[in-house]
Amino acid sequence: MLTSCAGKEPHTHVDGFFLETRASTFLPSWLIKSIVMRSMRYDVAFLITTASSAVARLVDVQSVSIQRRTQVIPAPIVVPPSEYFEGIDGSWSTFNIRVGSPAQSVRVVASTNSPQTIVVQPAGCLVGAIPQGVPSNCPFSRGGTFDHNQSTTWVDQGWFSLNDNVNHFGFEANLGYNFFLDYGVDTLGLGFQDGVDAPTLKNQTVAAYNLPNPLYLGLFGLGTQPVIYTTFGNYSVPSFFKTLRNQNAIPSLTWSYTAGANYRLSAGQYAQLIFGGYDSSRFQSNDVQFTLSQDVTRDIVVGVQSIIFGGTSTTSLLPTPIYAFIESTDPNIWLPLEACLLFEQAFGLTWDNSTSKYLMNTTLYTTILSQNPTVTFRLAASTTGGSTVNIVLPFSAFAVKVAYPFVANSTYYFPLQRAANSTQYTLGRTFLQEAYLTVDYERGNFSVSQCTWNQGAAAQVGTIISPSYANSTNTTSADQSSNNNTIKAAAGGFIGGVAVVAICALGFWYWRRNQQMNTTLEEPSPSEPVPLTEFPQNNKMPWSEQDEVESMYKKAASMHSKYMPDGELPADGNEIYQLPADTRPTEIMDTDSRIRYELDGDTHFDVTSPASTRLTVPKSPATPISPMTLKHGNSIGSVGSEAGLLAAGQPRGRDRDRGSRASSRSRSPLRATSGPAEEQLRL
Repeated sequence: MLTSCAGKEPHTHVDGFFLETRASTFLPSWLIKSIVMRSMRYDVAFLITTASSAVARLVDVQSVSIQRRTQVIPAPIVVPPSEYFEGIDGSWSTFNIRVGSPAQSVRVVASTNSPQTIVVQPAGCLVGAIPQGVPSNCPFSRGGTFDHNQSTTWVDQGWFSLNDNVNHFGFEANLGYNFFLDYGVDTLGLGFQDGVDAPTLKNQTVAAYNLPNPLYLGLFGLGTQPVIYTTFGNYSVPSFFKTLRNQNAIPSLTWSYTAGANYRLSAGQYAQLIFGGYDSSRFQSNDVQFTLSQDVTRDIVVGVQSIIFGGTSTTSLLPTPIYAFIESTDPNIWLPLEACLLFEQAFGLTWDNSTSKYLMNTTLYTTILSQNPTVTFRLAASTTGGSTVNIVLPFSAFAVKVAYPFVANSTYYFPLQRAANSTQYTLGRTFLQEAYLTVDYERGNFSVSQCTWNQGAAAQVGTIISPSYANSTNTTSADQSSNNNTIKAAAGGFIGGVAVVAICALGFWYWRRNQQMNTTLEEPSPSEPVPLTEFPQNNKMPWSEQDEVESMYKKAASMHSKYMPDGELPADGNEIYQLPADTRPTEIMDTDSRIRYELDGDTHFDVTSPASTRLTVPKSPATPISPMTLKHGNSIGSVGSEAGLLAAGQPRGRDRDRGSRASSRSRSPLRATSGPAEEQLRL
């Protein structure tokens, strides 16, 4: 706001700072208006820049806040099968794993209940392991062997028993598994090479063994319980599956598995193993939900309400409903003796005491195959009542070949075992050829579904989200980046819109202020005309209007500074010297017209007498004064013809070639200032 009081020293108030003038150096009103308008323009630019910066920072803060609230959900891992069907107690689909450093590839069967990975040592193909005679293709037929002496990352833990066979506790102890293995900790990876679905983990428990029975092929464990080594104190090693979840490599502590079937489709259907998800193209969905048992060694337990033989006639094969454990380590179905006797009658089977198996000769196999009977297992959460799901197995699922060294000559056998007690009731790998199993350890439940067989069906992998992601968006890591960008763009658009409204309101306020000020500014008085006749003939000032304004700023600032002493201040050669306010400046020629001539630094004039004074006008306009920064209380206002401050002493444009003459006018006289319990396997 500009105020003027006749007969008094006027005070000009411009956005928080004052320009004081005396009557003898009164500023023309058009100059004051120019000063005020320029100050307002640069203040608007300054405020807009500040607002833009604040908006940008706010958008960043909002996006960071959103990202912190949004957790990234990893995608499921679909473990690639080895594409081999192999084994001497059936033809089983295997998975390739890589053990040690450098990696050694071996093929193994997935074990739904093993806490560790078990592999065959090279000694497993020596006479000491197979006294009857080592097969010529032994290493390949056993899925390959792992030599820990060739691994630079192997940390040996010693030889231990597979379980506590004395107390019949631990992994497969109830089924009579008992042998020693060389335990160690090493690097373990899935698939044939590293990839999205083939992660590699360090410090995983690997147990190497030799004997061909009861396990001819090695195992890849899917169990959750850790292995505890007591040799050097309680040293615990989490399972591979649990480590994946701990490292946030999978979306939940879940897996889905089906054993595959070599007799299905045109060339067989491989096994499928998915961590953190399922493939809906591989099963028929149902609404039956099962609860995991508290016994981690036998946790996937279902109620078997009935077993029905379907052929030329229908026969019940289970006298009394039972609870059975589903697992993939053992290939057999273990049922009460009474049920096994009913199977013998329905299929014409004979128990072989020497091998403890139901062997089938070629004649029996051909006869049963021609009838193509089925066996239907009706499952439920309990042995009576409730929702049920049927899993139907064709005879081909039971027509399993057994080979040397289990038997001297290869033949078919029916994978049914006589259980000694209820702890042995098991639906093994044979059952999982036709059943699709999904287990969720975080929610404590699982599902069992009938497999479907569609040649060339595309996989439809779904994600099972952990309860820990309950407040997050149900997306995988592949979609998360796009989702974050969308959220950030939305937040930025909203905040940017608010900023635009605020800036428009600020501009309107300045415009209204300008309009109000225009009504108060005084027009030039007729008694003080601007003597244009003193200017050059082209009616243009020999210096720019900007120079005039800048010069007046300098004089006003000089008179306003209370600490400036009389006389000249020391300078570094680039300063502009100002006279104190109470000293009349030296005037040239017309001293009564109030016209002041400012000379270029290299212009010479000789004053011998008032009459002989001659003024030499430079041929080109004087160099404009560089922008100067004026302090507005706690903020900084910038004044100049360019956006931003120029470095002190740096000429602009055409003045760069004028050397020291330009530099003597290119520094502002005012300096700028800156603003301000699981169950565990113990070994």
